[in-house]
Amino acid sequence: MKNIAVIDIGSNSMRVLVYEIYENNSFKIIDEEKRMTRLGEYIDKNNKLSNEGIEKLLITLEFFKILCEKNNVVEIIVVATEAVRRSENRDDILGLIKKNTGLNIRILSGLEESAYGYITIQSTMDISDAILIDIGGSSMEITLVKDRKISHGISLPLGSIPLTKLFPFDENEKEDLSADFKKFIFKEFDKLPWLKNEKDLPLIGIGGTARSIGKIHKKFISYPLDLLHNYSVSFEEIKILYDYVISLDFNQKQKLKGLPKERVDIFTAPFSALVMLMDYCNCPLLKISQYGIREGVLYEKLLGKDIHNIDILEFSLNNILTNNDLNITHADKIRDLCFVIYKYLENSNSKYSRLENKLLGIIAKLHDVGVSISVKHAYKHSFYIIINSLIAGLSHKEILMTAYSIALSGKFDYKIIDEYKDLLTKDQILICKRLSTILCLAHKIDKYFYNSLAEVVVINEKDNFKLAIPKASVKYMKDSLPVEMDESFKKCFDKKLCIIEL
Repeated sequence: MKNIAVIDIGSNSMRVLVYEIYENNSFKIIDEEKRMTRLGEYIDKNNKLSNEGIEKLLITLEFFKILCEKNNVVEIIVVATEAVRRSENRDDILGLIKKNTGLNIRILSGLEESAYGYITIQSTMDISDAILIDIGGSSMEITLVKDRKISHGISLPLGSIPLTKLFPFDENEKEDLSADFKKFIFKEFDKLPWLKNEKDLPLIGIGGTARSIGKIHKKFISYPLDLLHNYSVSFEEIKILYDYVISLDFNQKQKLKGLPKERVDIFTAPFSALVMLMDYCNCPLLKISQYGIREGVLYEKLLGKDIHNIDILEFSLNNILTNNDLNITHADKIRDLCFVIYKYLENSNSKYSRLENKLLGIIAKLHDVGVSISVKHAYKHSFYIIINSLIAGLSHKEILMTAYSIALSGKFDYKIIDEYKDLLTKDQILICKRLSTILCLAHKIDKYFYNSLAEVVVINEKDNFKLAIPKASVKYMKDSLPVEMDESFKKCFDKKLCIIEL
């Protein structure tokens, strides 16, 4: 294992994330820090970062380096975006930082910045075609993704700080300013023919503005899950939220739940830009990315040329198992056994097969994750870990179904709070019960039968589902299945479960 750090020098804030990297390229965050430096506000009329801005930058980097040293970091990757990029005195700044901290800073071009945002999305979401928007402190990156590849991209000097200076919503008559803003931003969009021709694609929001929108909306509707990444909001809901936010004065915005205090004064203008882009491209929904440039830099570092061929779901599952010190080979064995059983049961309710197939492999892989806390009540520990984990490509409902299925496999009468349960339909709850029954059975077979899975013989009859296994295993398994198993199996699959000798 080794520890590395990624430092992102943004125009609004600076962040450092310290990662522990395992031999299989799995990782976990072991420390992080953020400073609201607002470097974009220290660019003077000559396009130079002022001495005050340079001092803030230097002090923050010195502190970040101390934090890295305390965490035994062996490599520090530092990237900078628009505020440093546009500074005429950037060479002097880089030299001063190198002299005082020993850090080498890589200044990203606008296209490199958008590319790292894309790498993050590709590595954490199941998206084929989309428009990406990353509104930073000083710049706005818009990227068109088609067939999981960047088709076009551009960086505009229209981040939250310059947009707020151009359109100070909190100081003027908002209705007039909104009309002027729409005219202005649509004119900018019109300059991009590749954007003008794209309609009906989801918009993925990267960066602080998008995250704030997601947090506010979650508070707005009392959303129960503490998840932000891949959170989806329809355009109709975004418009309702926007109309509400635009109606608030500055003091009221400071009390708005979900909106960070340090972002209140530079939120309305970039929020307007995002809404206008959705309107311009007829985007049906907004998906929030909790991750951005820093994660893109990390994924590129870990995966290199394989980054475009990696199975993002499998990578994230192995990441969870590695972080919890679990046996990946054993998890794969349980998954194989689950599919052996499921293959014979699939036709009993084929309308669910596509989603069940997807989730079965996931719950089987993660079935033991709660053991990392305690074997006792592992099922409920698993539930907590999973609903607070990144499982790449899954919707929030699918993550919740994964957690619920595993919890049910350990306790058939497991109850989740009503707020969580209300997120699932009756059919989705039935799927969880079906999958939990299969997982429980597979887990028990594996526990009492350690030989080749090829020796498990399945006899699928109209009214009976028979598992034929070696005699020695039958006697050990006789009293191991939960008493509720027979009833659950019958209810879920309309068959009687029988364990018989080969």
